[in-house]
Amino acid sequence: MDWRVRMKRDELELKRLVRRLAVMRGDGAEERARREQAVRVLRAKVSDMRTFLEDCLSGRTAYEQSMMEYRVRVEFPLYSHLGTLSAVAPDFVDWFCA
Repeated sequence: MDWRVRMKRDELELKRLVRRLAVMRGDGAEERARREQAVRVLRAKVSDMRTFLEDCLSGRTAYEQSMMEYRVRVEFPLYSHLGTLSAVAPDFVDWFCA
């Protein structure tokens, strides 16, 4: 499978997860638990995508790696943004503001 095909599919899944989070509004304990579950799924998806990309990058030259990393940032902006946020310490990122 071409790496871009999988990344496109995964990017669509990220968009679906973010939309799901966006419609979850409310202050109740049940709603909070549902949002926490959705955030866990979102984080797991970003982590899975990062692992896949690291696997694709291994064994390539530095030039090939830099070109692929650039293409990922340009072609998959939601993953790139969420990947950056997931690397930041949890004290500084409020995932529940989605």
